[in-house]
Amino acid sequence: MKIIVPTVNGYLADQYGKYAPETWRDANGPIQSFPVQVQDFPAQTQAWALTLLDFDAVPIAGFPWIHWLATNLAPELTKLPANASRDLTDQFAQGKNSLASPFVEVDDLLAEQRYIGPTPPDKTHLYQLTVYALDQMLPLDNGYWLNEFYHASQGHILEQAQLELPSRA
Repeated sequence: MKIIVPTVNGYLADQYGKYAPETWRDANGPIQSFPVQVQDFPAQTQAWALTLLDFDAVPIAGFPWIHWLATNLAPELTKLPANASRDLTDQFAQGKNSLASPFVEVDDLLAEQRYIGPTPPDKTHLYQLTVYALDQMLPLDNGYWLNEFYHASQGHILEQAQLELPSRA
């Protein structure tokens, strides 16, 4: 399996992160998800999922920051276009990101269940995008938690691939 995300000079493009134009931001930060292409799913793939986590956030937040969770994507949907997190909400389930934390104040509850882009406060962070090929759709609805995904996917992951996406501070 191979994951393709377009980058600019080796970094996630500014429009998907900290330097996104105002049209692609809300009070919580950048909201336009980046395009993702996946190639070479195993033949038995019935669905796929992705997680986007920032482990470089641990020294700052005390935990890895969850930027995007999505599951139950059809294997025929091999190319997610930019802004799929908001434009294709009827085509897959999205889990809660770290804005759902009780330690973060959020006015828009939907922002907790969509892509929220990188905004590294201290230095360039590496964002870990993991794609999972699954042997079935998972019994998860919008608003699931990361641990629920891990439990539901146990024994159903055919293959997984990772890509590190740097985003500049």
